[in-house]
Amino acid sequence: MKIGSLCTGYGGLDMAVEAYFNAETVWVSEIDKHASKVIDQRINKPNLGDLKVINWADVEPIDILTAGYPCQPFSHSGLRKGADDARHLWPYIKESISHLQPRYVVLENVAGHLSLGFGQVLADLTEIGYDATWQVVRASDVGAPHQRKRLFIIAYPACTRCERCSGHTDGFDEGIKGITDSNGDAHTQPRRTDRGISESSDRLRDGQDEGQAGHEHRGGSTAITNSDNSGRVRSMQGLQGRFNSCSQMSMQAAPDTLDQLGRLNPEFVEYMMGLPVGWVTDTGLARTQQLKMLGNGVVPQQAYHAISLIMETVNNL
Repeated sequence: MKIGSLCTGYGGLDMAVEAYFNAETVWVSEIDKHASKVIDQRINKPNLGDLKVINWADVEPIDILTAGYPCQPFSHSGLRKGADDARHLWPYIKESISHLQPRYVVLENVAGHLSLGFGQVLADLTEIGYDATWQVVRASDVGAPHQRKRLFIIAYPACTRCERCSGHTDGFDEGIKGITDSNGDAHTQPRRTDRGISESSDRLRDGQDEGQAGHEHRGGSTAITNSDNSGRVRSMQGLQGRFNSCSQMSMQAAPDTLDQLGRLNPEFVEYMMGLPVGWVTDTGLARTQQLKMLGNGVVPQQAYHAISLIMETVNNL
């Protein structure tokens, strides 16, 4: 299976998708010059550049489209301008899905997206003929000593042929609301649009997406590793800097937390993000550039775990 990657960053989401689906990334789209340098050295696939101006009719067909699109419009750490934020790229991603018609779309964003803009994403996916299943997973769910709670979404072409899937809307409202306990944590199964979103899309477009929640899974572990000679991750058996099932770091010694000047050490952050040693830090980038990229990246083990849980639901539909 072939992967096309949007908003690629250092490729953390694509590592997980490659490993789960036994797939290969064939092109990426990234405009950040520092991330592009990592892509050149670690992924070494054509970079299509700005996704806002790509002519999708000229792009190599793919089976899976990935996008860890910018979180700043939805993050509680920012101003939460949503669609009014200049970094809001979802409309362009929708266009790419509509043209490319991939078998799967794998998306990642902050959990705050559930309460801002997520309803529009679901409505747009329905408009172009896709259903979706989603959930929230923490990095700590795969043993990392930090939370980094993230929303993962897998979309797939809507089924209109089977009686079980056509025309049913029961459970959709409950699906987007989720179920939370007194601590605000969701304890539901992975959420899906259940083929009925088209009848609910109008009110979703009206912005009534507050109170949505995905599933947050506790426990379980997935590791990732074994870069081949080109430096691309091909297996999820354990990465250098990986996490194990005992919710601890691996036997490999962690890098120092601080560098010689007493500042946060990018090699330590890279380790905490579950990446191969030097994946970002051994590419000739300045320290601040490394930290920015790592801070915006995806933990591959976390993404793999989320994909596994979501696909279990999708495969049982």
